[in-house]
Amino acid sequence: MPHTKLGRQTVNAVRFVEIVQVLVRHGFADMVRRAHLDQGWPGRLLQGIRMVPPPQGAGETFGSRLRKALTELGPTFIKLGQVLSTRPDLIGHTVAEELSGLLDEVTPVDFELMRPTIEGDLGRPLSELFSHIETAPVASASLSQVYRAALPTGEVVAVKAQRPDIGTLIESDISLMETLAEWITQHNEDARFFNPKGIVEEFARSIRRELDFNIEAMAVRRFADNFSGDPQIVIPKLFPAYTARRIITLEWIDGVPINDLAAYSQKGCEPSVIAQVGCRALCDMVFRHRFFHADPHPGNIFLLEDNRLAFLDLGMAGHLEKSDILAFSDILLAVFHEDTAQCLNAVLELSANYEPGNHTRLAHEISEYIAFEAPLILAGGQVVRGMELMVQIMRRHGLELAPRFALLLKALVTIEKVGHTLDPAMDMTAIIRPYAEDLFLERYTPAQLLKNINTHLGGYVRLSRQAPSDVAHLLRQLRAGKLRFHIHHEHLETLASTIERSSKRSSVAMIIASLIIGSSLLFLSETPFARLGIIGYFSAGLLGLLLIISILWGGNR
Repeated sequence: MPHTKLGRQTVNAVRFVEIVQVLVRHGFADMVRRAHLDQGWPGRLLQGIRMVPPPQGAGETFGSRLRKALTELGPTFIKLGQVLSTRPDLIGHTVAEELSGLLDEVTPVDFELMRPTIEGDLGRPLSELFSHIETAPVASASLSQVYRAALPTGEVVAVKAQRPDIGTLIESDISLMETLAEWITQHNEDARFFNPKGIVEEFARSIRRELDFNIEAMAVRRFADNFSGDPQIVIPKLFPAYTARRIITLEWIDGVPINDLAAYSQKGCEPSVIAQVGCRALCDMVFRHRFFHADPHPGNIFLLEDNRLAFLDLGMAGHLEKSDILAFSDILLAVFHEDTAQCLNAVLELSANYEPGNHTRLAHEISEYIAFEAPLILAGGQVVRGMELMVQIMRRHGLELAPRFALLLKALVTIEKVGHTLDPAMDMTAIIRPYAEDLFLERYTPAQLLKNINTHLGGYVRLSRQAPSDVAHLLRQLRAGKLRFHIHHEHLETLASTIERSSKRSSVAMIIASLIIGSSLLFLSETPFARLGIIGYFSAGLLGLLLIISILWGGNR
């Protein structure tokens, strides 16, 4: 067997055979063949395995069979399925919906096997750490188990401890996935569209972050700071002295899952109010904080008394740049205002593989969507469903949604679904629209405009300082005969006029830049003439408008 990553470790070879056996047993023999895993060195490892066809008459969908196969393959693949469930743009909405039902519940590990992890990471015996700890876990997941305990101070806490050797198992599976992704990419043209290597890389980053509970602790702190002034949102208190890489200790929250409708009357809560609170909280995370709970399913949101909610299991969090959320809100506003051009530009900005070119067909389909489908969807208050259809349009035109946006969309879909379960009449459009409008208006406030000027002022100043010396250098090179131009032009007769027109426009652009720089410096000064900078801004704006008209009118003539 060639020297490959798979061949370096016998355990990986054994694991590979085990994975294929599970896939075949659940009816994915054809998928194994299409990936060419029955050829080359993978095929030699699979000798003796019968590639049987999918089971007939079972009535199971592709998604349900895949979910069962991933569950059988264990923790790493359960987590992989959860990551894939956030990518309906790659695997389709139906399969993503099926994978979102993956249960991260496994048989508990005996407490005595967990004890070394707790005592080792916290550096003290259990008798010194806790006045009491229950040995039966209240929850047992693929990566960790949660125990109810009491601190010496009397505070009741939830102690989440990582399962023994889970990190080693996951790293071994990741190594195998990387090798298989590379093989599939090299031997299957169709698979390249799905970018198997990119999916594995994204998954590896995600699960490695999830394995480091210090990162989850950071997320808890950040969520707590963001909602410190909100009386309706509760973030569990973190206990740093009882937290390490494989241990995290949080305040014990007495509540029930948000979808437990029978408990509402006991808690003195109204389902319609809670639906609004939950959706508003996630919108605050996304549009204001740009740091959001990436897995807000009902089991991670607890109902408390007096219409309050507690967000739990904060290890899976998403982060967005300001430009990201501006592009996302631009799509929403473009759909609201039926603006195809704005929507097209924002869609291209969301894409992870955008390349300049002719997007006439994409623009036409977006226009059709805005004219026909969007009004019906928005009228039903299902704005997130509308975004999902927009992603499907992107996919049909070969545009891939950036992973961070896929995670965001998954979170919004989940919370919208929970909201409609609690209140079928809930209008998500009415909730989300003010956030998008506020972001739009925020760009044009005097403070933001001044911030933008200050941000770019340094670049303008450097340009004005460097330009004379750069021009002088070019002239010296030209006089010395050292400057060479390599031009390939099919229409030389138009070259002179093109150069002349470009030169005039460049001159006007330099004048505009000089006016902006001079006016900014004058405006920021403390002299009595500071307000005269407004005249410079006005002049620069007028010249800029004339320049734009000239460019648009002149075209490519």
